[in-house]
Amino acid sequence: MPLFLLMLLFLVGCTQNGPGESVPEAPVAVEDKGIPVAVEAVTPFDLREPLTLPGSLEAWEDLLLAAEIDGPVRWRGPEEGERVRAGEPLLRIDSDSHQAALDRARSEAELRTVSRDRLRRLLDEKLISPQEYDNAVAAQDAAAAELRQAQVALEKSTLYAPISGVLDRWLVDRGEYVSAGMAVAELVQVDRLKVLLEVPEKDIRFLALGEKVHLTPAQVNQTGGEEFSGEIIHLAYKADPVTRTYMAKVEVANNTGRLRPGMIVRVSALRRELPGAIAIPLHAVVDQEGRKLVYVAEDGAARQRDVRLGPVIDGRVVVEAGLNPGEALLVKGQHLVNDGSPVVITEP
Repeated sequence: MPLFLLMLLFLVGCTQNGPGESVPEAPVAVEDKGIPVAVEAVTPFDLREPLTLPGSLEAWEDLLLAAEIDGPVRWRGPEEGERVRAGEPLLRIDSDSHQAALDRARSEAELRTVSRDRLRRLLDEKLISPQEYDNAVAAQDAAAAELRQAQVALEKSTLYAPISGVLDRWLVDRGEYVSAGMAVAELVQVDRLKVLLEVPEKDIRFLALGEKVHLTPAQVNQTGGEEFSGEIIHLAYKADPVTRTYMAKVEVANNTGRLRPGMIVRVSALRRELPGAIAIPLHAVVDQEGRKLVYVAEDGAARQRDVRLGPVIDGRVVVEAGLNPGEALLVKGQHLVNDGSPVVITEP
């Protein structure tokens, strides 16, 4: 027997299991129990979609009051921050000299009236010419005009509040000389305020005149806050050419004085109502190369659903098509499965 055959037989014999030698176990298939997931029952319910816009409060009227005559300021009435009523005197400008001018004009007018009446009697007796009487009438008319002018000047020497409000600040001091038209004080009406909103084109159709809205003052590092009510009193028909938004004006009652002009607020209105809507957690949606997918658990397996989504409301997105009420939506583990993957529901 050739040598290589003897060596081959020797090697084959060495591979046989001898006494006490262990035999390797064949691999055993582990039963696949499925991917653990959590589900939520798809349930329709009525939704109210809010519309929230930022804005700032403004005084209903913010007036710069101006002097109507020249002269030094002789008197200032209320202090800054005080409330005043319409018609209340605020400031007087050199009223003494204007009072003296009025007295002189009144005396002159009375004298001219007496002279006119006397010449009238003389004219009736044909003791004077008609020309002399006409001159007396013209002089009396001029004196009467001077009297009216002096009366107006005295009235204008006192500045009155045109509206009820708060005297926000003085712009002149007592004794300061002012000119006609010069701003002397700022008066703001705060019993009611207004908010001017920039409404996007897509939202203007949801607002209406007379609609009630809610205002919440912005608070730094705080949540919640007191709410105030308002009413939409104007909606612009023409968009701003730069921002392409529509201006809306909201009237806000402020009888308590809790609100102040300049405060930043959030204005909330109702965009629309969605009865019987299906809304799911936003994180349940899987974005797959531009496709919006969700998964439902069905007979122990994950089933893929293409969905058409609507608005997001309070962290939930409205599903307009692709889901049916009663299905078990995967809300945890949905990123680990494919269509048909076995799943185990660990959290209902």
